[in-house]
Amino acid sequence: MRKEQLQAQIEKVKAELLKIGPMRPGSLSQQYSACQKPGCKCVDPVRPQKHGPFYQLSYTHLGRSTTQFVRPPFVPEVEKQLAAYKRFKALTQQWVTLSLELCKLEMQEARSAASQSTPTQRS
Repeated sequence: MRKEQLQAQIEKVKAELLKIGPMRPGSLSQQYSACQKPGCKCVDPVRPQKHGPFYQLSYTHLGRSTTQFVRPPFVPEVEKQLAAYKRFKALTQQWVTLSLELCKLEMQEARSAASQSTPTQRS
């Protein structure tokens, strides 16, 4: 790939990053529980029905693991924020990959220019 193409792709990635809204890392899972109270449907010997679902968000940030429950009305927004974070991570990884390729190409060009400008010695 040429230098201009790489730079154009990096600018495209930067523009995409600017479109990302609120984000959060982690994963959202559904939890079910049994309260074990006598007579409750969750302890029915024939057809036990656990309570739930309860939504649990788990993530690690700055080295600290955090878990919090999310109320059902907020689940769609949290899922959107999780997807935005995944998009952010993918775009930044793409940016780094393109940047490494651009740096490599620039170094090759500099090396080539240096070797052409050095006069060869003849005896």
